[in-house]
Amino acid sequence: MNFADFDFWIQLGMALLVAVALWSAVAWLAPDHSAAAGKICFATTSLYLLWCESPHSLAVFLWVAGLAWLALVIAAGGTGRGRTALFSLCVAGQILPLLYFKYWGFLSHEVLGLGGAAAVMIPMGISFYTFQKVAMCIDSRRERKPLPAFLDYLNFASFFPQIVAGPIERRADLLPQMANLRPRVVLSGLGGALGWIVLGLFYKIVIADNLGAVHDLARISSANAWHVWLECFSFGLRIYFDFAGYSFIAVGLAMAFGVTLTHNFRSPYWSSDLREFWRRWHITLSRWLRDYVFFPLGGSRTRFWAVNVMIVFLVSGIWHGAGWNFLLWGALHGAGVAFSSWGKPWALPVWLKRSVTLLFVTVTWLFFFETNTARLREKALTLVTPEAYAGNPIRLLDSLFPTSGDAANLVFLWGLALLCLFAERRSLHADEPCEDLRRFPVTLIMVALIILLAPMREAAFLYFNF
Repeated sequence: MNFADFDFWIQLGMALLVAVALWSAVAWLAPDHSAAAGKICFATTSLYLLWCESPHSLAVFLWVAGLAWLALVIAAGGTGRGRTALFSLCVAGQILPLLYFKYWGFLSHEVLGLGGAAAVMIPMGISFYTFQKVAMCIDSRRERKPLPAFLDYLNFASFFPQIVAGPIERRADLLPQMANLRPRVVLSGLGGALGWIVLGLFYKIVIADNLGAVHDLARISSANAWHVWLECFSFGLRIYFDFAGYSFIAVGLAMAFGVTLTHNFRSPYWSSDLREFWRRWHITLSRWLRDYVFFPLGGSRTRFWAVNVMIVFLVSGIWHGAGWNFLLWGALHGAGVAFSSWGKPWALPVWLKRSVTLLFVTVTWLFFFETNTARLREKALTLVTPEAYAGNPIRLLDSLFPTSGDAANLVFLWGLALLCLFAERRSLHADEPCEDLRRFPVTLIMVALIILLAPMREAAFLYFNF
């Protein structure tokens, strides 16, 4: 479900019109069944939108969701060796599609050396909804939760605003809200919902997509350190505004239907150290890894807490993608977080700690976006080679692009992105992020900029690849 695609909104509108009509008919003819009909209509809408993106993705989703439901039934039936084995088998069955579609090619080709593996289309959202359902099964069994109503579970599993790219919601937070879910817009929350949706579309379309279009024109030289730094900096801005944009739209869409989702981003680029960065970036994934990987390993209570941190971030790296670069990226962040946690905090000015953290995050983005191992090695060596910095950096942009207009566009987009980041800083400790950017006059300006500056080509969200 590409929220930046006009077709998505057409499909959503048509699906909701049909759902509301059917729900209204049932409410008129059989009022006692109105609540169940409303839930069925909403779940059908979510599944229809996923089918519109890919019938293949819908089929895999139904497999994972079906096994998760079976695991919940087993968990609700009590304990025992046989039930534990069946429960574990169901959880493993949920994870198998993720392992196959996302990692089999890498394992067979890079690890096992079985030769070239055929490309496999990764089902949309599989990393996100698999983790969400596994967490629900584990929480239900661990806390001995009762079996939820099937329609509530189905809407929890398929809720369309967050099914393909999060946030990764927990049972205690999202499931209770499904009891009152209907295919209707809650007018009391519509104003706030539109603010989030417009902000998300602005982040995605105006900043992230245009940065991607400008980057495609750049002639990056792997032997020029200034080029590599520019590439890392631009990608850091692009992936934040792309993924945060999706998350803001998801929050707004959910709010329109009376559902509150977890905020997945809280101004991460203003963090004072890497621990804080991961409490502000992709928040629900960080919490999932903490609760289901770090704590079971012993957390920080053991002598080997640094090893536990490294394991968590290696898992995080592999979750993002199958490749040596993702493992390296996870290892670097794991080492950085372990170092940040060692000993007493250093008494340094906040601006300096923020600068060092941002510098580290920026340079390590190289290990995230560069999937070609040879080019990654070349670029990484370039960054630590003094001779690679020779030349006049002021003329950097002129040598990067075919025309000076392309360089001007990049500088303009950087300025727009930095303006948004500084606006975010004003609500750094507020209950909700981006308060100033969701004010009505700012929203109107963003709508105008979306109309004026939307690129001609449509681009999927970057995290659809992960």
